[in-house]
Order: sequence, then structure tokens, then C-alpha cells
Amino acid sequence: MYKQRILISVLLAISLSLIFKPIHAEELKIGLVNLGVILKQIPMWRESQTKIKKKFEPRQRKLKTMETELTSLNNKYLKNEKIMAKDEKESLIKKIQTAELKLRSEAEEFGKDFEKTRAEELDKIKVTVETAINAYARDNNFDLIIRSDGTTLYRKNHLDITEDIISELE
Repeated sequence: MYKQRILISVLLAISLSLIFKPIHAEELKIGLVNLGVILKQIPMWRESQTKIKKKFEPRQRKLKTMETELTSLNNKYLKNEKIMAKDEKESLIKKIQTAELKLRSEAEEFGKDFEKTRAEELDKIKVTVETAINAYARDNNFDLIIRSDGTTLYRKNHLDITEDIISELE
């Protein structure tokens, strides 16, 4: 299914470019790029992952500690509920609720910060990779570079048939 989509995308691009704007009997030079593989194999990606891990590890440990403390409070309550005095029970319930609220708040903040940092790092890498793809395509005279999911990463201007389609529709 995945390979079929790629093949269909490539064939569609070729067909449309040949139908609507002939390319002076030249062959198209088309490349296919799997960004997932690139990202996992470049040093920039590994460095980014290490940087993120190092930045968030202390907060992750803190969350784990908070979770352990909450579990301990819950276990204490469940174990001693029947023998505790009413005010002692209420105090412990309040502690549990406070700890749970604080844990949820910290976890939510952690998730937002982590996602923001991850997205920022990924954006930096994407810009670098796209720049490299464009330079490679120009240097090696490619007409079209397609991402393995079918998204166009690079195309020469003569492949843009937008104006021709507009003319056909007028």
C-alpha cells in the first residue's frame, strides 16, 4: 500500500507535467527521499534527542518521585482508614488531594514543555535537511524530489503548471 502510493504519486507528477507542459523531450530526473530514515541516521537528530533527554530527565525524575509519594499516601490511607481518627483521615485525604493536584499540574506542564522543545528541535533539523535536499537537487540537476509519503520537497520551476491550469479554466 505504501509503495503503491509512492508509485502513484510519482506517476501522477510525471503524467501531469507531460500532459500540461511538455518538457522538450527531456527525461525527468526524479528522486525519492525517506525523511524518517534521514532523521534517525543524522548526527543532528541523535544530538537533539540527547539534548532533550538531558534537559528533561531531572523533571521526569521529580514526577516519578511525586508519583511514588502519592502512591505511598494512598496506600497509607487504604491500610489505616478503619483505625484512623476522623480528623486524621480528613487531613490525609487533603494531603492526597493536594499531592494528586500538584502531580497532575506538574505532569501537564512537563508535557507542554517537552512537546514545545521537541517541536523546536525538529523544526531546526527540518530546515537543515530541506536546505541539504534543495542543494543536492540543484547540484545534481534533479527536476523533482518527492518525499516517500508523496509530498514534494523540491521541484524545478518549469514543472509548475498552475498558470497553465488557470488558463485552461478561463
